[in-house]
Amino acid sequence: MPESRSIPTRAGLARELARINLTLSTYTEWYWKTDLHNLMHFLRLRADAHAQYEIRVYAEAMLDTLRRWVPHTYAAFMEYQMGAAHISATGLAVIRRLLAGEKIGQAESGLAPREWRELMATLGRAG
Repeated sequence: MPESRSIPTRAGLARELARINLTLSTYTEWYWKTDLHNLMHFLRLRADAHAQYEIRVYAEAMLDTLRRWVPHTYAAFMEYQMGAAHISATGLAVIRRLLAGEKIGQAESGLAPREWRELMATLGRAG
């Protein structure tokens, strides 16, 4: 068996394995230090629909804390980051062509099929 990490001279089960049956909160201690800008960047990535479910749930709880802590910043963050659309240069060119009245499909747009579907969904033209 591997030696214990806490007492190098004592043979036995390593701490990591010995605590395997404990609940997470029993042995986890976490200190986190960040600024508001980087916290919101983290939340924008983790609250995204493409993020893993468990991290989205965590991000939603953190967003609620952000809302109560700095309500004006939260409102601006939700408006300009979470509720905003990020469009590529090619996607913007497609929008300009659509606004000019041009009939355009995915094949002549220069966008990949997934990009086309996402752009059309953003514009409310999915279907």
